[in-house]
Amino acid sequence: MPAITWCSVPWNDQYSIGVSGGERNEFQPQIGDEMKFGIHSAFHTGSVDLAKFAARCEQLGFESLWLPEHTVIPVNPSVGPGGVAGESIPDSYLLMTDPLIGLTIAAAATKTLRLGTGVLLVPEHHPVDLAKRISSLDFYSGGRFILGVGTGWQPEESAALGGDFAHRWTQTSESLEIMKKLWTENEPEHHGHYHSFPKLRFHPRPVQKPHPPVLLGGSAKRLFDRVAAMADGWAPWEIVPDKLAAGRRLLNDACERIGRAADTVSITVFTNNRDPGVINAYSAAGADRVVITMGSMPRHNPFARLEQIAKLAAS
Repeated sequence: MPAITWCSVPWNDQYSIGVSGGERNEFQPQIGDEMKFGIHSAFHTGSVDLAKFAARCEQLGFESLWLPEHTVIPVNPSVGPGGVAGESIPDSYLLMTDPLIGLTIAAAATKTLRLGTGVLLVPEHHPVDLAKRISSLDFYSGGRFILGVGTGWQPEESAALGGDFAHRWTQTSESLEIMKKLWTENEPEHHGHYHSFPKLRFHPRPVQKPHPPVLLGGSAKRLFDRVAAMADGWAPWEIVPDKLAAGRRLLNDACERIGRAADTVSITVFTNNRDPGVINAYSAAGADRVVITMGSMPRHNPFARLEQIAKLAAS
């Protein structure tokens, strides 16, 4: 298993809504270099205070906190979660708050916790505006932001926000190209299929150089070429360890084809599986980070589940 030890850390009374009637949990896992552990959850207007939750994640030794995105949900959807026809969409998707605003709140309540989107639906945003919001968050957090990228599965949501659903990966590729130009060039300009602008000035630049890490979600075979060409990591969801190992090999091959060192591409697995044997298998298959998904975050007593996951990470 990943190298994790238990140690005592100071308790910050400002955020002390603990597990058992506010009791202090004196031992938190400190996650080592071999594997990073994160938490993924959807926050809404009925959830626990996000600042308190983020602070507790940091106190428990988690490396990162990840928030998802859905801006609108159609009244009569053509597909449900994952693009399955005929499936209804749970209200939890509708009630999500904005992830970048949520992560800004989390940044203000923490000092070391990495802050990720899991995932941000990039084709549903204008890339110039999105680049500004991301670089501002990276600035205010002291360089802790991670951009987890998705393209979405809901056609009506995509259309309402200006997305080209049928060609969403093409649109996403152009958006990432634009954002990287804004983050790294002195006078960026762009003339593409979806966007065009003359030379611009842009500020602030991200704290992380050349820019925050970009992770691409998905598991389609052609995704590996995209990850190798334009991303810093691969972020599959609910993948079994054997397929993760196979994906690592495909990713290595994709890197070799373009002359990129495979060890410059990380793997972050999002999963609800809390079996220590499976977590260990993810590590053996090449995962650098495991993010445990918790679903929608309730207002009352979410910390019991959080501490259970912390104990899993330390097992």
